[in-house]
Amino acid sequence: MMIKQHSMIKIISFVDSFKHFEIPINEYLKRLQKEVFLMKLKPVNKWSTREIVKAETQILKETLAKTKWYKVLLYIDSKEFDSMWFSDFIEKNRDLYSDVVFIIGWAYGVDFDMIKDQIDFKLSLSPMTFPHIMAIMILLEQIYRWLSIKKGSEYHH
Repeated sequence: MMIKQHSMIKIISFVDSFKHFEIPINEYLKRLQKEVFLMKLKPVNKWSTREIVKAETQILKETLAKTKWYKVLLYIDSKEFDSMWFSDFIEKNRDLYSDVVFIIGWAYGVDFDMIKDQIDFKLSLSPMTFPHIMAIMILLEQIYRWLSIKKGSEYHH
């Protein structure tokens, strides 16, 4: 009998620091330490905005090429769902793939055309635009909520 390995949820983002959100992000990471791994990529901070987006997307493309993960790009022009749907989404994909990875671009986003063949799903947290650090925090909270739903706790009511 083959025992299925516990899959992880990964979050990939270009991060220089958490600044104002350090305390809540670190708290969620502590609570989710067995479930979530935050992969920080170093932001490119020279050249023009267009060149930054291209360079960072190339780094992301190379990172994703080495994986068999289910890749979800947080992208403003995408589908939005409620927390129950998100919970079901994670459960389904954790059963099918070794890991589920959520990708959050840095300040200027990503060039979707450069990586569209590597992305399995596009998800929007809201029709509003958030700083990438806040998007990380919101995503961590939703992952924490998924675990609460899974465990039947009263956190999600």
